[in-house]
Amino acid sequence: LAKNLRRKYNENFLDPRKGHAARFVWDYWHVPEQYTLIRTPASEYFTSEMIESLSSQLLKYAEEELGCRNISPMWLSYYVDGCYQNLHADVPHGPWAFVLSLTDWENRTFSGGETTIMRPHILEMWRDLESNRGLEYSDIMETVQPKFNRLTVFDPRLPHGVRQVSGTQDPRKARLVLHGWFTEPTPFFVGALSEEAATPILNDMMNNAIEELSIMPPAMGILTVRIHVTAEGVVESLDWLSDTLVPRPGAKVPALDGQCVEPPEDARFLILEAIWKSIAEVQFPEANGGTNITVPFIFE
Repeated sequence: LAKNLRRKYNENFLDPRKGHAARFVWDYWHVPEQYTLIRTPASEYFTSEMIESLSSQLLKYAEEELGCRNISPMWLSYYVDGCYQNLHADVPHGPWAFVLSLTDWENRTFSGGETTIMRPHILEMWRDLESNRGLEYSDIMETVQPKFNRLTVFDPRLPHGVRQVSGTQDPRKARLVLHGWFTEPTPFFVGALSEEAATPILNDMMNNAIEELSIMPPAMGILTVRIHVTAEGVVESLDWLSDTLVPRPGAKVPALDGQCVEPPEDARFLILEAIWKSIAEVQFPEANGGTNITVPFIFE
């Protein structure tokens, strides 16, 4: 599919002197000192069959690994000489951002173009700063090369950007990516147990978990688990799939003596333990076989 998408893009730029509709859909997006790139809605550039196939594959991954049931409208963007994205955060768009590269990275004639993502510990660096050790760029930012057909998924709350591209003005040799956000985190069922039969039990489990989590240190982010249920309805095991959970900085929590204190160092562990305890005690209805249930827990 990635090769077909790239082939379609190349065909539209095959003759630089030939003008046609696909050459006039591009938006030169320039926000001084923040964004410079050329973009278009992917749905207006590729055929409906291509977009449907791409969306189907991305949604399959999102449902099974992230617990998300939808994706935002995708952008197709290319970066030539001078294009970049400065650091920013896409907090309201969705719990996960993605970048699918269509860049011919191995044969590139430009420098730059890597996705840069701030390493999570930098946002809390004062908690464990080593006074006898300096920090360099690679300690602060993670750099991801946009190799062809690489899907990069990350927490959009983390400051991220794209290193400035230098060296080519030819769209056919540009950094080329599809990008958007995974949205609508909701439970996802695969197996013999029907969603209708499992939902009431799952709702009770979520209510119990919420009650237990109400006395835990406050947190932000999304935590997705996969519950393996046997044919007898017993929770056999639990997989921790994706996790952007962080204790809320500066939030006070009640201590045993009634005083408010800083969240403990093991705040994350306490939250994970509470979720596991709530799930492990659940008894689902019997079915003709096992079932996997993907459940996202959203902390706001």
